[in-house]
Amino acid sequence: MLKLYNTLSRKIEEVPQKDHINLYTCGPTVYNYAHIGNLRSYIMADLLYRTLKYDGYKPKWVMNITDIDDKTIKGAITKFGNKATVENLREFTQFYLDEFLKDLSEVNVVSSEDYQIYQPGQALDFSKKLIFIRVTDVIKETQDFIVELINKGYAYKADDGSTYFSIEKYQKGFDDYGALVGEKFIEGKKVGARVAVDEYEKDNLSDFALWKAWDEASDAQIFWDHSTLGKGRPGWHIECSVINKIGFNGEPTDIHTGGVDLIFPHHTNEIAQSQALFGKGNFVHHWFHSEHLLVDGKKMSKSAGNFYVLKDLKPINSYHLDKYQPYALRYLFLQAHYRVQQNFTQKSLDASHNGLLGLIVSAHKDGVISDLRLVGLDNDLNSPLAISENKPSEILEALIGISVKSMIDPNRLVSDDELSADIKSLKKERETAKNQKDFKKSDELRKQIEDLGYEVMDTPEGQKVKKKLQI
Repeated sequence: MLKLYNTLSRKIEEVPQKDHINLYTCGPTVYNYAHIGNLRSYIMADLLYRTLKYDGYKPKWVMNITDIDDKTIKGAITKFGNKATVENLREFTQFYLDEFLKDLSEVNVVSSEDYQIYQPGQALDFSKKLIFIRVTDVIKETQDFIVELINKGYAYKADDGSTYFSIEKYQKGFDDYGALVGEKFIEGKKVGARVAVDEYEKDNLSDFALWKAWDEASDAQIFWDHSTLGKGRPGWHIECSVINKIGFNGEPTDIHTGGVDLIFPHHTNEIAQSQALFGKGNFVHHWFHSEHLLVDGKKMSKSAGNFYVLKDLKPINSYHLDKYQPYALRYLFLQAHYRVQQNFTQKSLDASHNGLLGLIVSAHKDGVISDLRLVGLDNDLNSPLAISENKPSEILEALIGISVKSMIDPNRLVSDDELSADIKSLKKERETAKNQKDFKKSDELRKQIEDLGYEVMDTPEGQKVKKKLQI
């Protein structure tokens, strides 16, 4: 049975076997490219999904796409001007959603054939690995959720036209606001003021916006209208509560994943608004948080010059793995426990790149493992232990997601009759260069042959040519 650390209880707890496991991941805000710290969180969520599958659980995996918030509206207005519409917002965010999906495919989280992007009124297809739900596709459900909170007395419409969640009212009924941060988080803090921005610091316990009133100066023509709520759009925190409800058909979420930066205010507010509607303990059973990624020992920021997205990473000049640099990044992230801060450097990525090559070569020698026995992952997803204790083929299959069977070709040795005229000519030239002890030219010719997809081996019987290993 899988055991995981639960941020809420601060204990390692068993994940009980049941008919299925509702797994939710806080997804990206699609106003820019995902940075490599974001990708670490998604890779860890994917490792959790894979472990659940290997352990015989039946996970249903859902991820939100935040395509409406302060940052996405600002981006749409910058691109389309101060008359930007909801349609312009969708066009702006669709570009970054497409880029995000490419990144997930590159790091082997989900392939283009194995996900569904939900459309309003469409049935969720859990034969797919992952379901994505965009916030702008569930506006009506969001409005209904907020109205229910108003009717129960946990939300109110303020004089600025926005609708807010009342922390004071919630505390009277539940007395656990901020428990995800710490047991005594709220002690000594004043509550009751209001905050309209989506993100704020821990010392600001203001009532947060569920529905933000439309302001033409900052929102252009991006709004939805509602008879009770008025013109506006959802706040950031409400979206995940709504999408959890839609994704799992009102069932509690078994495991909710995200980065530690989301613990407050996002996940804290998710708990409050959801428990206010569903009752205490009926929202999320288990909170799974991945630690921060540092870059060159510092917090990642554009001003520090250490902010990287996937396409920024430059492959080292290493054998035949150049185009698989994203796999090396995934392998690097798995070498640190998900609850430990990790420091990214170009040197560490290069070492991971070469380490991955070593795994592939070793896996080729070992052959395919018919029955995976994964040491370490059941103990709080201990991926460093899994890397040290399992066979290369098991690591590639279970942690990296590379099919060893498809990679290995037992008949890679190629006879001269099967070689093209170009390779035969290069092989002959190289043999002449070796006989003349022109080793520089010999190495250059070897590289040319490798670039064509083949390897040259010098044996007592002369040169042998074989197909290169392929991932």
